[in-house]
Amino acid sequence: MRLGWLLVMTLELGALSFGPCGGSGGPAKPTATATPSVPQPEDVMGQWVQQNRNVAFVGDCANARPGIDVGKLCMSIAGERGTRRAYNLGPTFSDPTALAILEIDPDGWKVLSVTNRDPTQDSAPGINWPLEVGDQVIIIGVGEGDCLSIREQPTQQGKKLACEPDGSKAIVQEGPVQAETLTWWRIAGQDPAGNAFSGWSAGRWLRLPEAIAQALQPPTPAPPPGQ
Repeated sequence: MRLGWLLVMTLELGALSFGPCGGSGGPAKPTATATPSVPQPEDVMGQWVQQNRNVAFVGDCANARPGIDVGKLCMSIAGERGTRRAYNLGPTFSDPTALAILEIDPDGWKVLSVTNRDPTQDSAPGINWPLEVGDQVIIIGVGEGDCLSIREQPTQQGKKLACEPDGSKAIVQEGPVQAETLTWWRIAGQDPAGNAFSGWSAGRWLRLPEAIAQALQPPTPAPPPGQ
């Protein structure tokens, strides 16, 4: 009788120690599923450079190594607007040669556009953010004494309806239309003198107001040495 009682107690203690699966500490914990990495700006720009430029890419220009990364491409942040970021793109230790616009969505960052910069031509101040119908824009960068042609059709051969100076404000009505290496938008607005105009203009000289405000801000002075 005593032997049977000891056998029952041994079996019960074994069940408590090892559980139904035979391992100590109860059922095994479920294995966590690894979260997939989301492409970052440097990742997608690196892929774009690999597909469109026959040159190595080092990522952030601040990480370029003198004597080692010379001649490679790098990127530096130029500005941010909502879900979009603008990056200067160009050779390391040199002036940028392009402006890249990236946008983030649930799948990560994507390249919206890469626009080459022509060093032989003056460029309008401010980041050339992609425009949309309904945006308020300002004509800027045509220069003192010059003006931006407003045409009847989105082409340089279109009838000129007006010629508007820097500072003229307008609302984007239609577009974009690609023609003659230019991006055209139909706009309607007023010049600084209050004269109304409407027609198609090249988007190269159209900027969002906040882009101009950022471009015209005075540079932040560098801290004194040792601080």
